[in-house]
Amino acid sequence: MTKYIHFAIICLILISTGVNAQVSTGLDRLVAEHFAQLKGKHLGLITNETGRTRDGKFGADLFAKSKTLKLVALFAPEHGLMGARQAGVNSDTLERFDGVPVYSLYGTTRKPTRKMLNGIDALVFDIQDVGVRPYTFLSTMILAMEATAENKIPFYVLDRPNPLSGERIEGNILDTTLKSFVGMLPVPYLHGMTLGELARMAKAKAWFRHADKLKLIVIPMTGWKRSMYWSETGLTWTAPSPNVPHFENAVGLAMLGATGELGILSVGIGSDMPFLRIGSTLMNSNEILRMSDSAYLHTLPFATDDFTATTSAGTKTYHGVRMSLPSDLKNIKSLYEGQFRMIEQMLHDTAFRAAFDAMPYSVNFMFEKVTGERGLVDSLRRCVGLDPIFERWRKDDDKFRVERKKSLLY
Repeated sequence: MTKYIHFAIICLILISTGVNAQVSTGLDRLVAEHFAQLKGKHLGLITNETGRTRDGKFGADLFAKSKTLKLVALFAPEHGLMGARQAGVNSDTLERFDGVPVYSLYGTTRKPTRKMLNGIDALVFDIQDVGVRPYTFLSTMILAMEATAENKIPFYVLDRPNPLSGERIEGNILDTTLKSFVGMLPVPYLHGMTLGELARMAKAKAWFRHADKLKLIVIPMTGWKRSMYWSETGLTWTAPSPNVPHFENAVGLAMLGATGELGILSVGIGSDMPFLRIGSTLMNSNEILRMSDSAYLHTLPFATDDFTATTSAGTKTYHGVRMSLPSDLKNIKSLYEGQFRMIEQMLHDTAFRAAFDAMPYSVNFMFEKVTGERGLVDSLRRCVGLDPIFERWRKDDDKFRVERKKSLLY
C-alpha cells in the first residue's frame, strides 16, 4: 500500500508542476552522473552564461571545481562568456575564469587553433541556442567540430532545447554560395533542431572539413518533446545576448531579425523591447499599424507605440508599433514570412521606397547573407508578390523535414 501512496504523491506533484519539470539538459545529465563520461580527461569547454543547470549552477564553475576531470581552457562565442557584449563586437582579449584561460572565438580567430587546443583531451560544447540559422553559436560549434576533427580530439555536445520547438521549420534553405559566419549550414532559417541534432547532421552530411574523422558524442536531454516551446520546458531563460533578454525576444528575433539588417526600420534594438517593436522615421504609427496587421494576416495584436532606441549610431525616436505574442505560439501559422510581406507593403510608401532603393550594396549583401537567399532584395523591390517564393520555401522545408530524420534524437 505504501508504494501506491508514494506513486500517487509523485503523480500529484507532476500534475501540479506540469511534465515540464522533467526536462533535463545534457549538462544536467552529466552533473547527475558526476561527470563519469569525462573522468580523467583534460577538457576544453565552449560555453557562455546560458550554460547552466536547471537549478541555476554555472557549468563553467562546475567544470572548474570538479575533481573528476581537469578544465584546461574555456572558449567564449559572440557576446562573450557572460553574454554581455553587443552583437558584432569582436574581442581578442585573453581573459581568465577561476584561473582558467578564456579564449575568444569571436575576434581575429573564430576557430580554435592548435595552440588553444594544446593539452586538451576532449572539447565540450554547452550553449543554449535560439533556434534561428544566423545566430552565430551554430557557426561556432561547426568550426570547433572542424578543429577537433583536424586535431583528433573528441567533441562532446551537451544538448539543450530548441526554444522555438522541434517542429517549426520555416524559411529558405541557405544558398551555399552565401555561406558565412551568419549562415554556415544548408538548413532552413527556422530549422526545428537542437544543436546536438545539427552536429549529428553536419557530420553525417560532411558539411565541414574532415567530418569523417570526428569522434562526436552528443549527451541528449531527457523529457524534451519536439512539440515543446521554451515556455513548456520548465527551464529558466538566461539571456544569450543583450538583445535577447527573455524568450519572447527570441521569438521576436525569429520574426524580425532579418528586417533589422536593412537599417531603414527599427526592430526595437536599443529600446526596452528588442525585436518586439517595429518603427520608422519615414511613416506614422497608424500607417505602420495597418501594414503590420495586414502583413501578419491579422493573427497578432499590434498597438501603436512611438519609442526611443539608443544604438552605436545615436538615439532616435521612431513612430511604430509593438506586438504582443499569444500564450500559445502554435496559433501563429508562420513566424518568418510576415516581415517580408510588411516590407513589400511599406515599399508602396514613397519615402520608404526611396530609402530602400538608396541602400548601399554592403547592406543588401548582408541582408542576403542573413536570409541566405540571393535576389531577395530585388524580389521585394519589384513588389510582384511573394507567394511563389514562400511556396518554394515550403516545398524545400518539406524535403528538409524528411532529410533530417536520421539525425533526430527526440
